[in-house]
Amino acid sequence: MSSLNDPLLFIQGPPVFHLPPEFKEVIEFEKLVEDGEEESTSIYEKNREMSGTTSAILDKLYFLAKPFQRQVYRPLNFHLKGGGILQGEVEEVNGKSVTIKLNSGENAVYPIEQVIKITWRGSIMK
Repeated sequence: MSSLNDPLLFIQGPPVFHLPPEFKEVIEFEKLVEDGEEESTSIYEKNREMSGTTSAILDKLYFLAKPFQRQVYRPLNFHLKGGGILQGEVEEVNGKSVTIKLNSGENAVYPIEQVIKITWRGSIMK
C-alpha cells in the first residue's frame, strides 16, 4: 500500500456530498401537472432584497443564536449604523430583526440592516 490514493482510514457508512455555496442558494422543485404530461420547474432563490453584507451578518447571527455558541462567544460587540456599539449576546433572530441580550440584562431589538459588523475579542467574526 504505497499508493498515495489509498485511503488512510476507511469508515463504513453512507456517502457524504458537500455542495459548493452557489448550489445551496437555488432549490429546484419539479411538479407534474395531473391533467397532462406537462412538467413545470419552479426555482426558488434566497431573499434577494438584502445585500450580500446583510445576508452574511444574518448567517452569523443565526450561528450565534444557538445555545452552545451563545455560551462560547461572549461578550460580543455589535457595531451599528451611526457608530453605536452594543455589548451582549444574541437572544433571538427573526428574518428581519435580532434581539440582543445586553450585559445589563435588558433585551434590545434591532433590524438586521442596522448591524454593520460583529466583533468578538477584538476580531471581526467571519
